[in-house]
Amino acid sequence: MAPALSRMSDFVVATIGIRGHINLSFVFAFLVCLFFGIGCRAVMADTFKPIRERLVFSTDMTPIDIEVVGSTSLVPQFHRLIPELVVRFRLEHAYVSLYAERQPGFEIFDIGVDLETASPMSLFEAVTSGPRFGRDIPGIPKLLPQQLRRRNIRLSIHSDRRVEYMRKFSAILSGCRGQAVEDDLWVYQRKKDCPGLGALKFGRVGQLEDALLTNIQCEETLPSSWARCETSFPFEGFSVSLNFDRDLLPRWREVIGFSVKFLKSKQYQGN
Repeated sequence: MAPALSRMSDFVVATIGIRGHINLSFVFAFLVCLFFGIGCRAVMADTFKPIRERLVFSTDMTPIDIEVVGSTSLVPQFHRLIPELVVRFRLEHAYVSLYAERQPGFEIFDIGVDLETASPMSLFEAVTSGPRFGRDIPGIPKLLPQQLRRRNIRLSIHSDRRVEYMRKFSAILSGCRGQAVEDDLWVYQRKKDCPGLGALKFGRVGQLEDALLTNIQCEETLPSSWARCETSFPFEGFSVSLNFDRDLLPRWREVIGFSVKFLKSKQYQGN
């Protein structure tokens, strides 16, 4: 195919949107690369194309684009889009579980990442699934089940979970702090004006940057190798849910710092 025709083919494919509409940003990009003699394929290769379908965790290391757009609710009758609140990621499919509708603002974006290597947890789960379902993956060791659970970090970003709710909840938590304990934490007091903890859980209150308080709830009765903790932290205007092993509670700041650094490393850096 002649170079000009090849570039025209690239242009046609890139400018047709999901519903068949022309994307004007690509028109400009095509004219620029055509005028300067640049290969349009290279220019279009970095185009951000967010997945809008349901995905489950896999071992596929192909990079995919994820976009979470803010909204008031995931329930359609209460849903209102907040288009100025958006965060974009480009990361390997193996990290991702995603629920997304064709329309933005209904996203539930889950990530599984290994605390020690920042690799996808799905890879470790694949090699430890036993002789029938497991398989060898170069560079991924077979961990004992308790090691797998301890290193397993789960992050979740929902369209309707915004940092403004964290700030309102922080004001409530200021009155729920009991005795100061180790690791820069306070005991979460079960008081009338404090939201109740989950069944069979104990609570801690921690202070993040900008004096923002966060609640940490941990399973109390399960053995240490099975018990988990949950908390939240702010990221790009969203409240990110974090689930981690209870034995890591003394390292809660480190776990949150790791999670923030990981999310930043996977943010889409294009225009």
